[in-house]
Amino acid sequence: MGVQPSFLLLNVLVLAVPFLAYFAGIIVRKKAMPGPNSPPLRKQLLLGIPLSLLIVSPVLAAVRDAIVRDLGTYLFTLGVLMEQGMIVQETATERLARLKAPKPAVNSAAGG
Repeated sequence: MGVQPSFLLLNVLVLAVPFLAYFAGIIVRKKAMPGPNSPPLRKQLLLGIPLSLLIVSPVLAAVRDAIVRDLGTYLFTLGVLMEQGMIVQETATERLARLKAPKPAVNSAAGG
């Protein structure tokens, strides 16, 4: 009979570590390769909460199976989640900021 991992450890590895990987991706991008109009890290982390729920949650079922059967698949999935944090988050934060910015008035009298 093999050694079974504890229930708490398994839940942390399955539920918490994928979210930590996503947020680590946000931090790596901000510190290593910030974009020209990169929002502050605090704002990216806050807006990362709802986006991480959209991106990480669907992957959790696959992670649950992978951690028991194949460590390589688990680590690959964590890498993909970190990459998503690096790429998706800053772009989404910038686009949300553009939506919030006031739009210039359109002159309808022009052309006549």
